[in-house]
Amino acid sequence: MKLGFLGTGTIATAVIEGLIKSKARVEQFNISKRSVKNSSVLKKKSKKIKVHNKNQEIVDKSSIIFISLLPKVAKKEIKKLQFKKDKIIVSFVSTLDIKSLKKICYPVKTIIKAAPLPMAIDGLSPTIIYPNHKFIRNLFEKIGTVVVAKNENQNNHFWVMSSFMATYVSIIQIMKKYLLKNKVRNEDANKYINTFLTGMLFELNNKKFILKNSIKSLQTKGGINEELLKRLIKDKFFKKLENNLNKIFLRLKKANDK
Repeated sequence: MKLGFLGTGTIATAVIEGLIKSKARVEQFNISKRSVKNSSVLKKKSKKIKVHNKNQEIVDKSSIIFISLLPKVAKKEIKKLQFKKDKIIVSFVSTLDIKSLKKICYPVKTIIKAAPLPMAIDGLSPTIIYPNHKFIRNLFEKIGTVVVAKNENQNNHFWVMSSFMATYVSIIQIMKKYLLKNKVRNEDANKYINTFLTGMLFELNNKKFILKNSIKSLQTKGGINEELLKRLIKDKFFKKLENNLNKIFLRLKKANDK
């Protein structure tokens, strides 16, 4: 199995490194030289990694081609390439639907959309794929878990979840800033927050992610958890977050409906 990656950004790099660590049966990784920093680092990770100057070389030498280019760049670059119908295309581009991909990757028949996350590097990515494809699903299961969307609309809803990563870390950053501002050592702030977050996820897993029950059990009447939650509800924090998730969905839907 020879894998080709058009683009070597954060996600592609995480997937490649995750697959190397997983010892997946990959004969060769063909990657782009375009991101010199990432391609240079990756080349040192395994003898199986081959760096190419041209995207067409990657396509020609790979049986499965992963498109990991910026949305604005993807269409323009892919149109320049020639594909054979027996290739498999896996696209990480959120704003390109299957119909559009079939046109610009003609005559390829097998096209899958996938949304791995940076945690793939540690085998912890929840990857969304659509449509289902046994081999591709098994490949991504080597770097985490896989959720198969029922249709393109559901696929868009799942992709909305991936937009929360930077926001999630920003919330954590606020917590850390609060501690540092109040003269807590950086080492102690990291220690507390890391254990806190790990413990919370463990607790939620144990309770099978019945979130309504967890929210209730984590509040003591008149306690500080109840107070902070009430303050954020009053400030419409959660309503604004929900509204903005809907706006991200509409952006994806609009792009994929073209």
